[in-house]
Amino acid sequence: MNILFVAHSGEISGGANRSLLALMAGLRERYGVQPSVLIPGKNTPLEQRCKVLGIPVYVGNYHTCCTVFHHMPKDILRAAKLLLAPTLDRREARRLNKTLPADFDLYYTNERMACVGAYLARFRKKPHVWHARSFGRENRTWFPPFWYARMNRYADRIILVSEALYRDFARYIPREKLRAVHNGLEPERYEQSEHRPHEGFRLLLVGRLTPAKGQEDAVRALHLLVNQYGVDAYLSFAGSVPSYESQRYDEKLKKLAERFHLENRVSFLGETDALNAVRGETDAELVCSWQEPFGRAAVEAMMAELPVVGSHAGGTAEIILDGTTGLLYPPRDAAALAERLHWLWEHPGEAAQMGRAGKERALTCFSADTMLARVMEVLHELC
Repeated sequence: MNILFVAHSGEISGGANRSLLALMAGLRERYGVQPSVLIPGKNTPLEQRCKVLGIPVYVGNYHTCCTVFHHMPKDILRAAKLLLAPTLDRREARRLNKTLPADFDLYYTNERMACVGAYLARFRKKPHVWHARSFGRENRTWFPPFWYARMNRYADRIILVSEALYRDFARYIPREKLRAVHNGLEPERYEQSEHRPHEGFRLLLVGRLTPAKGQEDAVRALHLLVNQYGVDAYLSFAGSVPSYESQRYDEKLKKLAERFHLENRVSFLGETDALNAVRGETDAELVCSWQEPFGRAAVEAMMAELPVVGSHAGGTAEIILDGTTGLLYPPRDAAALAERLHWLWEHPGEAAQMGRAGKERALTCFSADTMLARVMEVLHELC
């Protein structure tokens, strides 16, 4: 089966394209699928990674149209882009229809905002799968209802990465087109042989530095943990500011830490390939997102045998079993987050048991093998 995967961006900083890479490599290795990928833009990190993996790359000039609004005058231009991009992408799809190989059996769009793959599939009368990995309006992205109608029109199947995202789409799209498939990870990439001794109570939050990931709540909770509960706690952020943020959000976080006199307790690791080492010196991991579609970082932490404290929203609430593999708290409630973290600090034995239970759950429910098998079921429905 030859499949053209359509990427929504050329970056690898977020979870969507990391999941796409794992999906393409896994389908090729386990099921003999021949993947190729279409990327918006030349010489991108995603293109370089695909070439290393031996995945054929094609380059297009299409719009991803991931529009985050900042309550600024430029929002008018962002809205215009969102409305015009599908029309412009149809023109680009017609150009690509003349230049791309014609032997693809199926077209597979990664993320909800790119349209060019849908048009290519329609021109060539081939099946099209849309793999949605994000919420829209819940995370400051304008996603009008008519876009759901467009996805319904141009997709034979729509894969959603959580039951929460499935429920969101089911309000607008017939359920027979929808399939909920949790992301899956390779356990050997995240397993820890041992946790190294260290000073203090070490916390980690992995994800892009953006308000929707809840980093400000984490800093406020750290302030309460240190000053109200008297815990010698430290917080590390792993991730970078995405291009769609209009301001240097990391600077805002640093100023918030300075305001609470936490500058020596908050560190910024940026994009790092050393997360396994960092997790080896971490006591608990945080997922503070307002509405996480899945929560890849939560599963990574569980595979590393760390207890996870996450907001009771979106896909995170499906991953963490409250009181068993971690703790849940009301989203945007820094005081409740601090209270959960203080409990973990006071109950190290129970926290370690949560880490062990989390690893068992991650291996059972969120493995790459399970995800790939579910995706292949969808592909076989169409081919």
